[in-house]
Amino acid sequence: MVRSSASGDYSDVVSRREFVSLAGATGAAAVAGCLSGDSDDGDWFVGTQTDFPASNYHWNLLQGWKIPHDRFGLFAQWTQYLIEDDEFHPHLVREWEHDDGEMTLTLSEEFTWGSGDDITADDLAFQLEILEAAQQPIWQFIEDVEATDEYELTVSYPAETNPDLIEYALLAEQAAYSPADWEGENWEDDPAGVEIKDPDPSGPIALTEHNDDYSQTEPRDGLEEYADHHLADHYNWDGYRTENRSKNNNVYESLKRGEAHGQHSLYAPPEILETFPEHIRNFQVPGGFGMAIWFDHEAEPWDQREVRQALYHSIDREAVISTVGESTKVGPHPAPTGLTWATVDDWLGSSEPDGFTVYDHDPDRAEALLEEAGYEMGEIEVELAYPEGWSDWADASQTIVDHLNEAGWDAAGDPRGGGPGSYAGSGPDVFVDQHTEGGAPRMNHPYFSLDYILRNRLRDTEGHFANYPTEIELDGETIDIEAALQELATTSDRSEQEEIVERLARVVNEDVPCIYVMEKYEQSFINGDRFEIPDDSPHFYSYWPMWWLPKVDESLEGYDTPGLMKLDD
Repeated sequence: MVRSSASGDYSDVVSRREFVSLAGATGAAAVAGCLSGDSDDGDWFVGTQTDFPASNYHWNLLQGWKIPHDRFGLFAQWTQYLIEDDEFHPHLVREWEHDDGEMTLTLSEEFTWGSGDDITADDLAFQLEILEAAQQPIWQFIEDVEATDEYELTVSYPAETNPDLIEYALLAEQAAYSPADWEGENWEDDPAGVEIKDPDPSGPIALTEHNDDYSQTEPRDGLEEYADHHLADHYNWDGYRTENRSKNNNVYESLKRGEAHGQHSLYAPPEILETFPEHIRNFQVPGGFGMAIWFDHEAEPWDQREVRQALYHSIDREAVISTVGESTKVGPHPAPTGLTWATVDDWLGSSEPDGFTVYDHDPDRAEALLEEAGYEMGEIEVELAYPEGWSDWADASQTIVDHLNEAGWDAAGDPRGGGPGSYAGSGPDVFVDQHTEGGAPRMNHPYFSLDYILRNRLRDTEGHFANYPTEIELDGETIDIEAALQELATTSDRSEQEEIVERLARVVNEDVPCIYVMEKYEQSFINGDRFEIPDDSPHFYSYWPMWWLPKVDESLEGYDTPGLMKLDD
């Protein structure tokens, strides 16, 4: 099986962009200049980021939070996952094929690091060695990597492994592990501990300025400290300035006033969207990610299935979604299965498969389930920990607390600082966290979404972060979670896969490892008046349009160089 796509060769096109030095632009003057977007010091795509100031940026992708989204421009995707098409679009990796336990990847010969050194198969093999030391998911499946030619990487895996899993686990990587950045570092023992302050770019833009107010990236075409890049002429503007905003409300105002031209991901409820000018393009990207309520499965009374089911029936999830904005969520998962909204119909035939429990709002059913478990309504205290800084999740959590109290529970909210995962395992018995891993294409394959829920290794590499058991009794059958997932990973027969997926989906549905509250659309924004983009494109449904569209080999009508986003001057 070979998958590839044709692309033009633009390596001989001479760029029209001349280098503009901005080394001295700092402080208030620089900020004032960039706010207008087309000021005297150049034409910039002014982006925003609300998570943390630019002074806190670091560039080791293994460090989790506080990785700036400039990374999607700075680093070359191996391939780009197009979500609605469920396909990997060639980029740095141009072709791939499987043969008897080996996956051979053919690289483009045109990509370079900031130093000008070619990006070779040796470099990607080195990246995979770092990921092995960091116990990343791909090494659950592969056995060895080898550069079998300068631009050919061969990945070996057990012959019985489903090749689809290798692709979903591997092809969405970014070339963000330059040997120059990692040389001399203690990456073998502590890969996440390596500090990278000055990233070596593999993509067409490079970091040229970085202060408390913004980070600045420019196309690699004539820059003093970086070699040219073959895709740099796709940009007919000076680069990006990603400014810090303390709150979402500040981003909304910046977009409305034309002070900012976009943000990679921004929660904007319907009442805010209505106030945006028509030229602010809103891309609803299926996130395969969302909010769930988790339990400590070793703590009473949450170790009882009926109690967890009772809590499910006490929440009106449709009303919760209405509270935070129906247009921002893909659906309430009426019969939760552990599969993403984009894949449940394909694998199970319906979002309400036959025999699966629909957890509608039914307080009477909740009370009956509690009685089965030996409790009376109101006897159990529920203190729901949630991230107060995530506005939609915080609003949803407060609404859920109200629903629980209305149903007769003794419930209260426990707002916490930090994002999901920062307090999981630190004491709360009931807490909000994600039900799938955000921004990860592999979540659209049921193996990975079910693995995340039932065997979760993101939060704890040794065991399930919510103490979910490894064996489950369901309908008179003992289901060994580890064995079932292993069986799913080692069969390529679709009918056999579907049987296993249904069995594990029933565990998620009936045993309730967590409560699915909602799954989101990622909302991504571009000022379409300032920057020209197509009317529609499968490339809109990717992580993330403002960074990815300029890299695409396709062309917009009327422009001399490729790229699907151009400054409209």
